[in-house]
Amino acid sequence: MRGAISINTLLVSGHLDGPRVVECRTFPLRVHAAPWRELPALLEAGIPTSPGVYILSGRVGSTGRLIARPGEAGDLRRRLLEHAADPTKSKFEEVFAVSANDNRLTKSDVRHLEARVHEIILAGSIASLQVDRIPAVSPCSSSDSVVLEELLHQSRELLHAAGCRALDAPRMPISATVEDRDDGVVEVVATAGVHPDEHALDYDGCWSWGYPDADGFVVRAGSDVRRRENAALLPGMIARRRRLLELGVLGEMPGVTDRWRLLANFKVASALIAAKTVTGAHVSNSGIWRRLAPGNRILAMDGAA
Repeated sequence: MRGAISINTLLVSGHLDGPRVVECRTFPLRVHAAPWRELPALLEAGIPTSPGVYILSGRVGSTGRLIARPGEAGDLRRRLLEHAADPTKSKFEEVFAVSANDNRLTKSDVRHLEARVHEIILAGSIASLQVDRIPAVSPCSSSDSVVLEELLHQSRELLHAAGCRALDAPRMPISATVEDRDDGVVEVVATAGVHPDEHALDYDGCWSWGYPDADGFVVRAGSDVRRRENAALLPGMIARRRRLLELGVLGEMPGVTDRWRLLANFKVASALIAAKTVTGAHVSNSGIWRRLAPGNRILAMDGAA
């Protein structure tokens, strides 16, 4: 598990609203940020010629609606200079550029991250996208996906600290909870009979049931597990769902393409983790599991495991 992080901001010109560089000692990334008109000073502060992701943002109209234009580049410095020479980009007020402290980011990586940034902004209600097309998220292995999602999460924390609000999400804190930042532990367990404190959830057409025990929450065999994973899902949850697939306990249902059937009971550390695991969504703790009245409880299959 990871504790609180310490983010450092270097004020290039000595004031908060000017060019700044935001870093965290434990992250391999940094964010360069500045008013769009002060891009030359930001370039002097060291925007690299390596791959990276950027966001141009501003506010428009009488309501001050936030607009955002994400992008990626194999040469971050060159791409921003090209945009600075484009008069159609003058409507933007700020620039935020994410790059790596080392050479770990490839062109393929930043394309994937850029597409996820579009997806997150599109799914939220904070900003309006100012783009001609929405890039598709490129397929990658589950291990690469976990790494890239962690880099995406780090980018969001650094961008938020730098003043970028386009990737903020209502009802979801920027800093992940300890539960979301664990290593994806999930345990298949045997259980039988009726528990006195059965609960159920119903989310996006998927119905699941289970119960709390002394050190966690057990999700019952026969529950639905939603296939779709929302954009806000964090790496620990993704890893846990991949682990259930590897264990062979998520079964196909003939003619059903939006969910799996859980073939064995599994146990995780809390009801909140259980809810996020079966829904594939960054749900809150508020009322997601509802206690079943005694007359509505379901008899579990003896020996389910």
